[in-house]
Amino acid sequence: MAIEFKVSSESLQGLRSNNEDAIKCIKADGLFLALVADGMGGHASGEVASTESIKSIEQEVFDQGPFLDGSEGGDTALIHQGYISANQSLLNLSRTNPKFLNMGTTMVGLFYRENSPNALISNLGDSRCYVLEEQKLSLITADHSFAHALYIAGSITLAQVASHPFRNRIYKYLGSKDFTGGPDVFIHHLHPGQRYLICSDGLSGSINSDDLQNYLATEPLEGLSHKLCQIALKNGSTDNTSAIIIDVLET
Repeated sequence: MAIEFKVSSESLQGLRSNNEDAIKCIKADGLFLALVADGMGGHASGEVASTESIKSIEQEVFDQGPFLDGSEGGDTALIHQGYISANQSLLNLSRTNPKFLNMGTTMVGLFYRENSPNALISNLGDSRCYVLEEQKLSLITADHSFAHALYIAGSITLAQVASHPFRNRIYKYLGSKDFTGGPDVFIHHLHPGQRYLICSDGLSGSINSDDLQNYLATEPLEGLSHKLCQIALKNGSTDNTSAIIIDVLET
C-alpha cells in the first residue's frame, strides 16, 4: 500500500513582539519531514533558536537519510542525531554571541520514509503531536514539563495541565547543556484516514481536547491549521500559535 500526505500549516504571532515559533514541511528523496519549534529566550534569540534548530535537523535528515538502509533503528538514530546536531548548534551560537545566551526551543516532528509502514514522531519540550483515528483524538507525545509529569503520575488530569502553574516549566529542550537521553521518538503505524496534528503549546494550551477533536474530525483540511491558530488566539492565547496538520491518504 502506497501512502501520501496532504498538509495544512500555519504559524500566527500572538501578543509577543515577534513570532518565536518556526515550522517546516519538506519532501525530497523519498523522505518526508514536518517540524514545529517554539523558541525560548525572548526577543530575537527565541526566533533564532527555533529557526536554526529546524535548519540543523533538516540538514542532518536530508544529507544522511537517503543513504541509510531504511530500518527503523537506523531512522530513529538519524532523528536522534538531528536533534543532537541542533542542540550543539544552539550551544555554539550562545557561546559566540551574548544576546543568544540561554536561548532554546522545543521541537516536535513527524518523519516518514517512502514505503515504510510507520512514521517516527519525535519531541522535546511541550510542543505536541496528536493523531485522529476513527473520530477519536489521542496524544502521542508526552510533554517534558513539570505539569505533564504530574499528569503522568496521576496527580492531575490532562485538562488540568493547560492551566497548571508549572505548565511552561520544561526540563528538556534544544539548547540545553544537559542533553542526556535526547528526544523521545515514537514509532506510529500509518493507515489511510488518519489525521496528525503537530503544534506548539500556544495552540494545545488554548483549545480543550474535546473541541480540538471536534474540529479535526469535522473540518476539511484546507485552511484548518489557520482556523485552529485563530481560535487559540480568540480563546485568549497570548503565545504564538503554530500547527501542521497531515492527512494520510492511500495512492
